[in-house]
Amino acid sequence: MDQPEDKVDANSVELLRQALEALTLENARLSREVEKLTTIDALTGLHTRRQFDAVSHIEFRRSLRFGLKLSVIMMDIDRLMRVNDGHGRIAGDKVLAGVADVCLRGIRIMDLHARYGGEEFCFLLPETDQKGAHVLAERLRVAVSGLRFQTDKRNFSVTASFGIAERLPDTDSIERLLAQSDQALFKAKCEGRNRIVMWSEKVGKFWKSG
Repeated sequence: MDQPEDKVDANSVELLRQALEALTLENARLSREVEKLTTIDALTGLHTRRQFDAVSHIEFRRSLRFGLKLSVIMMDIDRLMRVNDGHGRIAGDKVLAGVADVCLRGIRIMDLHARYGGEEFCFLLPETDQKGAHVLAERLRVAVSGLRFQTDKRNFSVTASFGIAERLPDTDSIERLLAQSDQALFKAKCEGRNRIVMWSEKVGKFWKSG
């Protein structure tokens, strides 16, 4: 016996409502995944440079407005290309992921992090002076050097170099602060790697001469 027409319509409406609800939830999930892809580096779990650039400008303006300390650590995994050449790209990826993991566990929740380049990481430290940044960098340096990686060929370890810069009264932009930390990193690598260099006018002159 056929169901009444209004009963059939009611069932159809309910099925349509459920389908639309499921579609809305799936679209929301996909939207979150897309957003995550644009803000988080899939290999390291660090923020992308695009996300870092956006938030770092906000944090820099906040430090200016309220007269707060602000420091940057630029970090580079030493000779990662040798790892890729000697052990393969997969081993290099394991190094990137492992180093990023110890860094994420070593920094504070309030610190901004990013995979700034291929093997270069960057950390923006709100309300932190150069001395405090050095303490953190040393902790990260020791943690990185203590990691052990294993391949079919042999076990190996890596080191990292660090450059630090603090926002000074004449630091007029986040770009300048990042450039200064990068100059300090350059000097650290030139001096033998696996070390920390803090930016100064002398470091700036060294970078220009290099």
